[in-house]
Amino acid sequence: MDKKRVLVTGGTGFIGRCLVDHLYDAGLVVDIGTRSLEMSEKLGFIFLDLEMPSSIISLENGCSYDVIIHMGAKVDFSGVTEKELYTANVLATDCLVYLAKKWKAHLVFASSSLIAGSTVQHIDRNVPDNPDYAYTKSKWIAEQIIISSNVSSCILRIAGVFGKDGPNHLGLNRVIDGAINGVTPTQFGDGKALRNYIYVHDVARAIISVIRDKLTGMHLMAGHESISIKEMMEGVCQTFLPHLSPTLKDAPGGSSQLIEPSKSLPKTRCFNNALLDIRQSLQ
Repeated sequence: MDKKRVLVTGGTGFIGRCLVDHLYDAGLVVDIGTRSLEMSEKLGFIFLDLEMPSSIISLENGCSYDVIIHMGAKVDFSGVTEKELYTANVLATDCLVYLAKKWKAHLVFASSSLIAGSTVQHIDRNVPDNPDYAYTKSKWIAEQIIISSNVSSCILRIAGVFGKDGPNHLGLNRVIDGAINGVTPTQFGDGKALRNYIYVHDVARAIISVIRDKLTGMHLMAGHESISIKEMMEGVCQTFLPHLSPTLKDAPGGSSQLIEPSKSLPKTRCFNNALLDIRQSLQ
């Protein structure tokens, strides 16, 4: 891969930290946006606060970048209003689009598969958009800004992402971190509902391929393996708590939600292999 210069927002977050490691391994020159003034003085960091649009626009007078990877966002599924998310998720994206135009940079935008709706059981590229959370609505608006700008861009609608220390709004991440610390997973209901969550390192690998191939358009990003909640709980136990089984609790059965991954992105590893990768990283 050419020695491209890459600007990453959200580079200190869950996916961002993993992605930055992969970018370095690919030989790219990386600057990570940070809202910490102290951190911004360090090599490889640059001051950028999504809640402060002027900090983004001010970058136009510095060095330019070949690729902007916009991972940063204000994520909230707890009932926050669209107004509270507007600056960080919408206006900040608009500012980055402005820089992408100026630098003729390729913009890679991390969005959400749940723009299709949180209750849709099968999501593919033909499912109409129906964002039913303020957060997913803000990501949808940001997408529209990118699309209407005609900048070179790739929008990635990402499914649930799991891994060690992952965000706890995805229950699987709470289960994994609990098991690592000796807490037996609890399975609610029959666990027959299917998911195809994606491992955080597979997200990073996919973004590397997006940069390498200069992939454009909108793509769904999810795991290629459909696995039940029950199988997930059992896999976590087998990997981190051998000889133990999940605790079972009566509850209404949940519904499946599967996302059809883009054929333009690399195939992901199976769930149990991802768990083994997490376990090996702890050694």
